[in-house]
Amino acid sequence: MNDIANATAQELTVLDGLAMQARTLRLSINMNMWQLARVFIEAKELVPHGEWGKWLQDNADVSEKTAQDMMAAYRRFGGRPQFETLGRAKTFKLLPLPEGTEERFMEEHDVESMTTREIQEAVKQARAEAQARIDAAEARVRELEEREPVIPQEVTDELAARRQEAEAYRTDLERITQNAKDSLAEALQLRRDKIQLERDMQEKDELLQEQQEALNRAQDDLLNMQSAQARGDAEHAHTDELTLDLFSAAVREFMGLCARMPYMGGSFAIMPQQTKNSYNELLHTIEGWCEKSRQALDSYTVEGGIIIG
Repeated sequence: MNDIANATAQELTVLDGLAMQARTLRLSINMNMWQLARVFIEAKELVPHGEWGKWLQDNADVSEKTAQDMMAAYRRFGGRPQFETLGRAKTFKLLPLPEGTEERFMEEHDVESMTTREIQEAVKQARAEAQARIDAAEARVRELEEREPVIPQEVTDELAARRQEAEAYRTDLERITQNAKDSLAEALQLRRDKIQLERDMQEKDELLQEQQEALNRAQDDLLNMQSAQARGDAEHAHTDELTLDLFSAAVREFMGLCARMPYMGGSFAIMPQQTKNSYNELLHTIEGWCEKSRQALDSYTVEGGIIIG
């Protein structure tokens, strides 16, 4: 009991110190935005559930939305000198940028001399360009998925002819082996021809494999861009409740990471059964979560009570 009491007292002491910092820093919020955002991040872990808004009002005189944007900006841009001099309004306008495009955006735009409206339009254009790249990648993936492996007709005809030759060689080998030493030289030549035929067939298999690898690379590029776009959306979402925007961003991020799974039949076919069982257990977990979520979604109220669907 004493250990619990001491730990609680220690948290209250830390929170009191953070509250004092917040009250001091709020007097010049633009200049001290980054320090104040750091204080918010530390304090939010200690403030009791449901009291965050009151704590912000009492100690920093800012709304939860403003604090949320400040913390998001700190996590994303904190520690980068080119962002710390922009001021709060311009920094907030940069939050919707797709993750990973910040440095390039700052190189291509004189953000310090731009108005917030100009920054907002430039960010909107950057997001549109990122979406265009995603759309182009999706189209490329669809094209590769729908395209049958391309093998020139002359190669197909040659393979068929070589297979016929191989069958003829096999028949000849059976005949030649009966002729003992005087037919040894001919048998060796036939074996060399067979080895060459197998090499030719292997080269054709490698051609097919290269086309599959091109498809896989295109899918990976698409998934990486989708993930970056989803994380850019998620930065702007409120973390205290599961809003539709947050849930939508989370689904896009999940799909960005896992969308390839339905097309991994080739990988699963050669995978150890124990590993496949682990995949299956995780899928059962997701299915159970989906079922419970749909039950919650079908809930309704009757005479002040909540009926779970």
